[in-house]
Amino acid sequence: MRKKRKIFRYLLIAGIVFSGCKASNVGSALKDEALNMKITEQKNVIDPERVPPQEALTMSERSLAERGERRGLLAPLAGNMVSLATNAVKQMIANDQKKYLATYDFGLTNLYFYDQLSSEGPFDPVGLQFAGFRLVRTFEGKTGNVDTALIADFEVDTANLSELINNSMFRLRLKKFDLRYAKAKVPENHDKKLNMDMEISFITSYVSPDGRMYDSVLLGRFYLFLRQAPLNQADTAYAGYYQNLKDSLLTGKSFIVPRSFGYHRDPNGQIRPGYSQGAYSIQVRVKETSKNNFVTKLVFDNANVMVDAARDQIKSKIGKKL
Repeated sequence: MRKKRKIFRYLLIAGIVFSGCKASNVGSALKDEALNMKITEQKNVIDPERVPPQEALTMSERSLAERGERRGLLAPLAGNMVSLATNAVKQMIANDQKKYLATYDFGLTNLYFYDQLSSEGPFDPVGLQFAGFRLVRTFEGKTGNVDTALIADFEVDTANLSELINNSMFRLRLKKFDLRYAKAKVPENHDKKLNMDMEISFITSYVSPDGRMYDSVLLGRFYLFLRQAPLNQADTAYAGYYQNLKDSLLTGKSFIVPRSFGYHRDPNGQIRPGYSQGAYSIQVRVKETSKNNFVTKLVFDNANVMVDAARDQIKSKIGKKL
């Protein structure tokens, strides 16, 4: 009798332990997983009418403007004079292959950044057609139907076209983010929240006018960090959390795609030198974990990423002083 009680006690303890490790219904969405990525292309992403006029000043012209003898020239650039200095210490999910961590990748190649050739140069922005992209992850649910785990829409930030034109760089803005199921395991007794990192890389290969070939060049990276993102749609914080993500700037920057040097046949039948439509690829790596101890701090390499900054706030502050 005593032996039977002891066995029963062991079985009860084992049941409690294993029930604590049971996966939640919002985690481990793995069966028949499909990862889809779609590019958004449109004409006139850069509307010439929206680009503010600017003038490059010589040293003497700058001196006159500073003394007020040549007015109006510095005003259009006033909002761009302040450096975007922000904290470069971010938290990232550690690269640790544990039970409560999952990774997956999206990717598209053979894309064109511009809708026309150019005779102006490798960074001619005319005809820029890349407007953004969408990520969708689906899986087979318990009923056999296809369920959507994640939808994320990203778009080119066109709030500051001068920066794009002047520096040949662009930023990404998060247009929409809908997270319903995790790929990483989420314990049943957990609060059903997820940490997620997205690393978005833009890559190109091109030929320079002097004949040098550049293969698989990293143009830039963007990062999206989600911490304690709710998975339970009944959670009172669910709607507000994802609503606050809308229209937020991603951490990072990228050069616009350089056009490769080559030749083309003009309307008169003449073979002339020119620049291509800018071939490129996008790679997206996603990390998930339901365990906070898998999240560590990291100082970014400034050569690869420029951390996010509240440009609108900076402009509003310096605008009051001007």
